Amino acid sequence: MRAKKPEALEYFIAGVPARVIYENEVDDITKLVDSSQRRKDEFTRTALVEVCFIGLAAYFEAFCKNQFGSIINICPQTLNNFTLRRDGATVKLTHLIRIAGQIHHRLGALLAEEYDFGSARTINSSYFDLLGITPFSKDEEAKYSEFLNDRNLLVHHGGNYTIKYQGQRFQKNPLGATAHWDSLVLSRTDFSRWRRFLNGIVDKIATGSEKALRDFIKAEHIRLGKENRKALDYLSWNDADDYSP
Repeated sequence: MRAKKPEALEYFIAGVPARVIYENEVDDITKLVDSSQRRKDEFTRTALVEVCFIGLAAYFEAFCKNQFGSIINICPQTLNNFTLRRDGATVKLTHLIRIAGQIHHRLGALLAEEYDFGSARTINSSYFDLLGITPFSKDEEAKYSEFLNDRNLLVHHGGNYTIKYQGQRFQKNPLGATAHWDSLVLSRTDFSRWRRFLNGIVDKIATGSEKALRDFIKAEHIRLGKENRKALDYLSWNDADDYSP
């Protein structure tokens, strides 16, 4: 029996364009942050903002990985350049067996699992090797590192200042905070500022990768199937768009 050809949304992880997933998730945690302001307990308000801030970092990293995988799912030929630039681009045979019969629209998701999308440098490197684009500018890379420093302080140290963090954050005033005593306190304003910054990067990755993929397809004279072409149209769509087939 011939395998059923995948429909457009099956080229995306969870069947939803990566940008739409990200925006829905961030909208949900933004509502939590907003609701925290109605709580009388200051510690509860702070805890909600901190948890949502950590979630913001997680959802952004997942977006970068999901978008990367979807590009390959839609147009596997992009791997020609990727493997030339990364001689060690491989996946485990046991993992390939698990997606037997679905390789053409799930290979990208499988490959994305093998790479690190946890920093601006690794994100730029992955997207450059795949499509020749670098989503983060130098200034944005530095700003994202600041964001990750706050995230890591919360995740690994419960927000308590470390010697390393103190040196990075308070270079001009090293005594501005006491390591192992004072702690990071995030406000609703802080969350909103970082959300706007990451939303801007998401927009750059979504629209930039779609344009780069279209340019690649045109330059290489690639003929995509009907559902692949439809999936390509969804690649940069956001939550405000109607992406229903």
